[in-house]
Amino acid sequence: MTSISKSPKATPAAISRLKKAFSSGPGTTLQSGWYWIRAVASPNFHKYLQTKPANAPGTAILESYKTAGQYNVKNGQLVANTGEGNAPLYLHVEKPADLANPPRTLGTSFNTTENTFGTFAFQGDALTWSVPDIKRQNLAAWLVCKDQALFINTGAYGYQTPSGCSDQTIHYYNDAHANE
Repeated sequence: MTSISKSPKATPAAISRLKKAFSSGPGTTLQSGWYWIRAVASPNFHKYLQTKPANAPGTAILESYKTAGQYNVKNGQLVANTGEGNAPLYLHVEKPADLANPPRTLGTSFNTTENTFGTFAFQGDALTWSVPDIKRQNLAAWLVCKDQALFINTGAYGYQTPSGCSDQTIHYYNDAHANE
């Protein structure tokens, strides 16, 4: 005769761990101390900064307000809010092999460790990135390229833009909800 054992009951601690493992991020209402970050010029007007995949390490992109992430600059780091009880993500900037002659685009991605190359800051509402080793004409110059991926623009804003990319500046926005 086969016996059927009872399923173990889920403890509050186990439920909490599962909720954290399947977190959908901070939600669609702006949390206190955080900002939306979005582009304000065509062709990416009101496209919002986010991680791909959502709320996990991966490529930094500008995409729909419906999936916008929440961010702040803390101690020179651009920090992503991944939801209550979850570890934050940090925006990383690709370090070129030749700092004296960097490529026009420096890739960006989110990771669980702090960025070790450069410093983020808000100048007014514009998000900037700088590093002493690379001289940039506009610290707020970004590029959005294939698949909406976000890059640091090491060249002049609006001049000799790489094929397949668009010049952007990105700015914080602090309304309760991201919108178009």
